[in-house]
Amino acid sequence: MGYTLNPSELAGFFAVPCSVVDKHIKLAGAVHLKVLLWALRHMDKGFDSAAISEALKIDLPDVSDSLRYWADAGVLLNTEAPATQPEATQPSNKLQNRTACAQIVKPTREEVAKRGFECPEIAFLLNEAQLKFGRGLRQNESSTLVWLYDDEGMSVALILMLLEFAISENHVNIGFIERTAVQWINDGINNVQDAEKKIVVLHEKRGSWRLVESAMGIEHRSPSEKELQSAYTWVNEWKYGRDILRAAYEQCVDTTSKFSFPYIRKIIETWHRDGVKTIDDIKNVKKPNSKPNIASHDMELAMKNLVNKK
Repeated sequence: MGYTLNPSELAGFFAVPCSVVDKHIKLAGAVHLKVLLWALRHMDKGFDSAAISEALKIDLPDVSDSLRYWADAGVLLNTEAPATQPEATQPSNKLQNRTACAQIVKPTREEVAKRGFECPEIAFLLNEAQLKFGRGLRQNESSTLVWLYDDEGMSVALILMLLEFAISENHVNIGFIERTAVQWINDGINNVQDAEKKIVVLHEKRGSWRLVESAMGIEHRSPSEKELQSAYTWVNEWKYGRDILRAAYEQCVDTTSKFSFPYIRKIIETWHRDGVKTIDDIKNVKKPNSKPNIASHDMELAMKNLVNKK
């Protein structure tokens, strides 16, 4: 059964940013979406948290949490924010110019309960985490989430995106969540937009590696970070396709009689340096009737030695 928009409803409408659906519809809760839709509908008339609370019959703290969520996500701008806000209302500032590491000592059960009672943002975070996990939080999970917010300065929106990422990776365990959080902090990720970019690059790296695996007949395995970065550079930055990747593999095997990723890396780096963009360019670089190139011969010999030492 199909559906289409009732034409009579086009008599009145208002704009909703595409990013709300494209990026946030899975991350945002029902209250988030209700508050945003009401705010967008009345944006021309102006509004405040109390007006939204009264209109939607939603508690004022939940309305404030929702507006802060959309502000953290960059959808709304807080035009009434003071020039300098208390540290507690801007936890993401702590992420700048610092190094994080996994902590053994985290808030106790009593401390978590106390913070959830006195801080609406933490109460909201813990509740949303339970909904995403589909179960109650374990002690180490709730302690880690409070630690990330209070001590490491991650915003609620950023922590929720981290949880969504862990779920998409099928790693719903606090060890993965904590390691990823520490990595994000140390990489300077302090907002949802930066996290989205990092996730996109990670997916592109994995896609590039799958192409390299397929082109070179590599048995499927988890690549090293260096291999992952090399694949991303070849495919996404240098725009090399399956044909050039396969040619590099064949030249490696023909020369060394074995597969060697370091040797292949050297071949492709040399081709890129020489301006190779197509298979025909490779043929022009390797002219059969040209005089032997002593430098090239020496490089091949050096790379053979490199492979033999592996």
